[in-house]
Amino acid sequence: MTQSFDPWAGLKALIIHWCAVVALTFTALACTPEARAESQPLSLEHAVRLALKESPQIASTVATLEAAQAVLPSAGRLPDPELVTAVDNLPINTSDRYSFTRDFMTMRRIGLMQNFPNRQKRRLQSERAERDIASAQAGLRKSRFDTAHAVSEAWISLAVVEESRDRLRDLKPETELQASASRAALASGRTTAAEALAAQSMVARLDERIRALDQEVEARRSELERWVGDLADRPLTPIPASLDLGDSPESLLATVPQHAPLAPLTAALDAAKTEVALARAEKRPDWSAELSYQKRGSDFSDMVSLEFRVGLPLFARHRQNPVIGEKLAMVRAQEAEREAEIRMHTAEVQAALAAWRAGRERLQHYATELLPLARDRTRAAVASYRAGRGDLRGAIDALSEVIDTQLDIVVLEGNVARAWAFLHFLHDPGVSP
Repeated sequence: MTQSFDPWAGLKALIIHWCAVVALTFTALACTPEARAESQPLSLEHAVRLALKESPQIASTVATLEAAQAVLPSAGRLPDPELVTAVDNLPINTSDRYSFTRDFMTMRRIGLMQNFPNRQKRRLQSERAERDIASAQAGLRKSRFDTAHAVSEAWISLAVVEESRDRLRDLKPETELQASASRAALASGRTTAAEALAAQSMVARLDERIRALDQEVEARRSELERWVGDLADRPLTPIPASLDLGDSPESLLATVPQHAPLAPLTAALDAAKTEVALARAEKRPDWSAELSYQKRGSDFSDMVSLEFRVGLPLFARHRQNPVIGEKLAMVRAQEAEREAEIRMHTAEVQAALAAWRAGRERLQHYATELLPLARDRTRAAVASYRAGRGDLRGAIDALSEVIDTQLDIVVLEGNVARAWAFLHFLHDPGVSP
């Protein structure tokens, strides 16, 4: 018996085979480290790294640095030579007028002139270009710190709001159970209408707080999206309230003038001092040299001339000294501004250190004392009410205290994380250029 051949069956088998291959391929791609990373929660440091990589503010300061570096090779160089062409001693009122060849004094001249600024000035011009690069680098350091600080504030603000909302949602079943118990107690005559309405009001207020937090979550997420794009839609890791600092507090306070927020002021002061030295260098004379060839008529000999010129800064009292005085005043202004910023930044660091230390201790106190006590009080109040030994108002107040304590903990975690981020990014190698 012969078996008939079905071409459609072979085609169907081939299609099934390739569909299986494609499915396996997509499964393998989904298991790659990159795909797994995209599905992981967004941490604070990951958000900062993304912002530092994509920030247009940083791109702008990088371009400024590149511009300053591009100018450096030309700083302190001799100016370009000048081509000199002239006609000397051309007659205008005799029979030889307008003739280039008949009068022996008439010469057609061509030559080169080179200015030679004094050596100290050229050295200081190179130094000024290096100061410009240092200023651009300082601006980049500050821009990177400002970006890290801004994105950490956006991340922490969103994390605090989301965590507050989640904790309220976790407490909602307990408040609804309390409200149901109050309605049953009212029906049985064990409580008053005012107490039952108080329990219902607590549920309504909790719902309103959750809705308000939902609205705030969207606003905070929009701010974070400004820095990390669509990754702001990913879930966030827990608030980093228990992380240690990479540098000791003593080191942070001892190196305040080197912190990134103050780097532009230090660079500006150094640049101002260079400007003073440049103004003083103007008291030293510059000089120039000119070599020229003079062509005369055929009856006369051609000539070659070499000329030197030296500047005479004889009136420094009215020319150079006022400029020097202006530059010295600018140095004093920069010094005073830097000193004021150092004092203010020192106070900020001390305040952040105090908030970080005290906040961690308070969080420990909340975890070991306040929150357990609030929960125990709630359980005791509810048990007493169910046993007929207490009123409903006490149970409602105890549950409200648990809600407020939970929110206080989240807010305190956010404040500790803000202090940690501020201090951490002052010296973090990932933020420095």
